[in-house]
Amino acid sequence: MNKKKTKLEDIIKEKDGYIEKSSLGHFSEQAYLNYSMYVILDRALPSITDGLKPVQRRIIYAMNELGLNNKAKFKKSARTIGDVLGKYHPHGDSACYEAMVMLAQDFSYNYPFVEGQGNWGTQDDPKSFAAMRYTESRLTKYSDLFLDGIEKNTVEWSNNFDGTLVEPKQLPASIPNIVINGSSGIAVGMSTDIPSHNLTEIIDSTMLLIDKPKSNISEILRIIKGPDFSTGGEIISSESDIIGIYEKGHGNIKLRATYSTNGKNIIIESLPYQSHTTKIIEQIQDQISNKKLSFIENIFDDSDQDNPVRIIIKIRGRSHNTNEIMSHLFYSTDLEKNIRVNMNIIGLDNKPCVKNIHQILSEWINFRLNSLKKMLQWELDKLQERIHILQAYVVVFKHLDKVIHLIRTVDNPKRKIMSLCKLTEKQYEAIINMRIRSLAKLQEKNIKQELKDLQDKEKNLLQILKSPARLKTYLKKDLKNIKEEFGKSRLTKINDKDIISSNEIKVNIAVSDITSILSSNGWIKFHRGHEVNLENIKFKTGDSYYGHIKIKSNDTLVFFDHNGFIYNMSSENHQISRGDGEPLSKFFNLQDGTNMVGMFNHSSKESILLCSDKGYGFITVPDELSVKSKKGKKIMNVGKSQTIYPVVTDVESDLYYLVITSAGYMLIEKINQIPIMSKGKGIKLINIPKASDETIIYLGVLNPGQELEFNYTGKRSRQMTFNDLERFIMTRTRRGKKIDKKFLLEKVKTTYNIK
Repeated sequence: MNKKKTKLEDIIKEKDGYIEKSSLGHFSEQAYLNYSMYVILDRALPSITDGLKPVQRRIIYAMNELGLNNKAKFKKSARTIGDVLGKYHPHGDSACYEAMVMLAQDFSYNYPFVEGQGNWGTQDDPKSFAAMRYTESRLTKYSDLFLDGIEKNTVEWSNNFDGTLVEPKQLPASIPNIVINGSSGIAVGMSTDIPSHNLTEIIDSTMLLIDKPKSNISEILRIIKGPDFSTGGEIISSESDIIGIYEKGHGNIKLRATYSTNGKNIIIESLPYQSHTTKIIEQIQDQISNKKLSFIENIFDDSDQDNPVRIIIKIRGRSHNTNEIMSHLFYSTDLEKNIRVNMNIIGLDNKPCVKNIHQILSEWINFRLNSLKKMLQWELDKLQERIHILQAYVVVFKHLDKVIHLIRTVDNPKRKIMSLCKLTEKQYEAIINMRIRSLAKLQEKNIKQELKDLQDKEKNLLQILKSPARLKTYLKKDLKNIKEEFGKSRLTKINDKDIISSNEIKVNIAVSDITSILSSNGWIKFHRGHEVNLENIKFKTGDSYYGHIKIKSNDTLVFFDHNGFIYNMSSENHQISRGDGEPLSKFFNLQDGTNMVGMFNHSSKESILLCSDKGYGFITVPDELSVKSKKGKKIMNVGKSQTIYPVVTDVESDLYYLVITSAGYMLIEKINQIPIMSKGKGIKLINIPKASDETIIYLGVLNPGQELEFNYTGKRSRQMTFNDLERFIMTRTRRGKKIDKKFLLEKVKTTYNIK
């Protein structure tokens, strides 16, 4: 009999017990997957049921357990956080408190869950809140909508982290909070960004779906106009874009500030969600300093407690009207933002999924109907228990004298009393435990009235539970009451007419000649004119000259680094330098150890030949060199190699490229053999052995008839004519040819120049 091979995952019995063996790859994969699922389901993504993440749910539940409802006295926030960490959420106190702070900020949520005393941050600086030992808190009235009926078997429960307590898996939310307050979070491999909405619109659309479950999204969007952010603002996205978001569950909302005018002053009254007054003022002041906003005299913050946002912009002169100025500010500052929408939610099946508005509301309705059914069944059970006891009381009053006689004369009257009155065990225990004062005639009347009232309630509950239509009516009545109590007007305006387009106002500045000089350590300096004596240029200690370029003051520079990234420097940064200049890290977000390998005038609209030191390259055209982000743009995939100094080329002409390797090999080939690409690794420009440490040390573009000059440190230079170079012309997949020894001087630094 053949013995099967034992797998690594098989369990092997040893003296001490069982040891499970697993490969490192399999173990790592499982550990990462377990961590990913934990972050997705138990930390970062909200549930469709109550719209809360686990930490938020635990904070609200812990505060409820502490008795901190909206009518209770405030307690120190540290007390709440202590309970949350000790009982339900074994994580960092600072992160937990920050989650609690967000629940209290009326600029973060349309309806805060926590009411706070003390410093809970401001719209301009949400993280400026005081420590939890200073602030006090309690739940808001809105939180009652999530806790009402929690003890009535409406939710599922699970053990806490150490198994000593239980906590709710979700709260019995009375409203679809997931879209009313929204949510955002980043998990592993996925994220969520759900915007907030107007409570009245959401409840009205929910009631529409209760009545007409098959209503399409266009019918829903006749009620829901769009997101409604707690900070106001104005939505300027087209109607088709908004419809697309609610149909697909993802997209972008374009949001901008609202403003009014007072004489020559523009008053900003609300900002896009998560925009900050200080940053916007800094953005405008920077433009004023750079003389791009000569028509603005001053800007200052006039915000106060009554007006959380009030930025006053004083206008100078009459060269531009208000609409033109605001158009420029929308273009150049955070007064206009794109808000990402990605309605990624954990559904009733406990799986994350991007859902459209119809799916979200329909699924929540199913959850709420199920919760109400459980709650009403719980109430019915309690009601029937009480009715059962009251019915016994009524029977006993009919046979009161006989029951009293049996109790007084018989040693064990239980069986006889139960037989006489036809009582159950539970009813008998209730009868025996009755107080003497309960036997009064008035009390008998009260019991009969209570029984009648409870039987009417029982009948009503049974009708609701047996009829899906009545249950839906019950839910609609509940939602209508909530709308009347909590409904309010929209804060965010919807504008799809007469929208001012965001355009930059070009300021007329005198154009002059300047020279840009780049150092080896990545410092940039600008000198007036094109006649600059480079020998007189001084650099920081340990730094040296790398390259220079002659440009106009209104040109844009493009920089290439050794990791294959490109960056753009616009004309407003071309300030005439004194001293050592400025590091490029001031203008771009550079990684540590980044070296710049090239600098070109982007305004000249020239194509660039890129090459890695392992011999791969391609041509990129001017349009691909535009970058807006300070982080730059990855244009070349270099892997473990790095880019070398790029060169300007003309894709339309009959040019050659020339490469020289560190081993002394040279290859020349037609430029038109190199593809034009937007980004990538490129193709082989020369065949370098894979196992070799050989690299490209020179890249150039050669015109027919030009010659190659070899310059040696401290010695006379030598030239190769085009006739000499012709023997190096071959297909790019070749190894190239070795340069003659007379041109390769040992122990002498050689530089190359095509002339």
